[in-house]
Amino acid sequence: MKKQILLAGLLTLSVASTASAAGYYDGGKISDRQGPDFEVEETLPAEQTSVKAAKEAKGEQKQVLPIILYGDNVLYHKDTGDFSATGNVRVLQGQQTLYTTKVEGNMQSGDVFLQNGGRLTEPDAQMTGEWLHYNFNNKTGEIKKIAGTSGKDIFKAGHATIMPDVITLDEGGQTTRCPAVKHDPCVLITAKKVEIYPKKKIVAHDVKIFIKGKHIYSRDIWVNQMDGKQTQSIAPRLGYSDNDGLKLKFHYEYNFSEELSAVGEFNYTDKNGYKPTYGLNYETKNYYAKLQDSWSEDSDDNWIKKESDITVGLKNQRISDSLPLSYSAYYNHGLWKEDAIRSWHTEYGIRVKHDRIYFDQDKSFFLDFGVGAKQKKESYDDSKTNTMTYNASLGKKFDDRWNAWTSYYWEKSDADLFKYNRPDMDEELQNGLTYKFDKNNSLTFVNRYDLGNGDVYEQDWRYIHNFCCFQIEIEYRDKKAEGDKSWHIKYDLVRW
Repeated sequence: MKKQILLAGLLTLSVASTASAAGYYDGGKISDRQGPDFEVEETLPAEQTSVKAAKEAKGEQKQVLPIILYGDNVLYHKDTGDFSATGNVRVLQGQQTLYTTKVEGNMQSGDVFLQNGGRLTEPDAQMTGEWLHYNFNNKTGEIKKIAGTSGKDIFKAGHATIMPDVITLDEGGQTTRCPAVKHDPCVLITAKKVEIYPKKKIVAHDVKIFIKGKHIYSRDIWVNQMDGKQTQSIAPRLGYSDNDGLKLKFHYEYNFSEELSAVGEFNYTDKNGYKPTYGLNYETKNYYAKLQDSWSEDSDDNWIKKESDITVGLKNQRISDSLPLSYSAYYNHGLWKEDAIRSWHTEYGIRVKHDRIYFDQDKSFFLDFGVGAKQKKESYDDSKTNTMTYNASLGKKFDDRWNAWTSYYWEKSDADLFKYNRPDMDEELQNGLTYKFDKNNSLTFVNRYDLGNGDVYEQDWRYIHNFCCFQIEIEYRDKKAEGDKSWHIKYDLVRW
């Protein structure tokens, strides 16, 4: 006969999920041809909440979910606090479930031992260990021979230690995002030591990068941020556009520490030549700063030269524990050059967004929306422009093959001095439809309607084919308002 007992504590054994925090806003136009992300839940992780939650994390009392223990045979001694369970054992808390065949522990000390190992599952992640110890009171533990998946990551290691804010693989480990089983992973990363800060970042030491089984290069330290803003720096990106011709881009980062890195982006185009970027990035959980001399290109192939360009910003933060709202802010200043225009450009802004709203249990029908404000100043003509920004996207995933969206954008467009990142129109209504032929092939149609002029501004067709971890994207754009038709091609490593 199966029995159950109720335990008090907090189960925090899960490794970091790669579902990134909702990307913070750091300037640029808000309109996007890509449409909303149908795979990512646009919410902040629990750790990145308000000041109240931060205080709780430092030790203030907070309410926790109970832990329920099921087993074929359960023993509990009230006088000593000792308990044990054997058979089909399950330990549940919230959306987390721990499976094993034997568990022992003590309610008073908070210790739990899985002598025969076990498996932990939660949404988007699972892991197994051959032996496990965990203490619910001080939230520390140890796992031997750990393996599992977390979001896109597939990992394994010989040993792991658990602390309240970090999981350390201290006897070497490896991770990949390649699902291939018939050939070597497209990309495999090994390290002598890996520190996992749940839903924040992964820091690896003495790293080796393998592509298709061949050792390509090594790094002393490698930091992978989970905020959706980090650029893939493992393999070069190839492309083509009518304005640039053939394109080659490689992004490189050298980490001096977990927060500070040197950045180099090496861009070469057939028609515009070599356009490099050099800079320093400093990044923490809540803030970031960038100092760069760079060439930057927007989605319409407009290039701009930025010198002594500095950006500081605040990442997405909860306004209140009780509100599903988050905000981010930024400040940018630098010498911008476009054609014959040279101007000291100053820009700052703030953006507030609502957590994604789902209208059904399957989370296939949703709404994203946000509002913001920004100001731009230019020394070239002493101009100053202010604009509000509004966006809303309604998405529907009909099944594994079809999804559609309708988006609304509003932002001033005619007052910008530079063509770079200038909005195509003030008020846009965008409709999109995607059909997936199979897991590797899809076709998307996007219609962009200019509400101000009452006419179609642009229509795009986009075909995507996946080569395991690499992807080719072929896009045809018909800008009817400008009488301009163009082709755009990208080839990139997409799982990283």
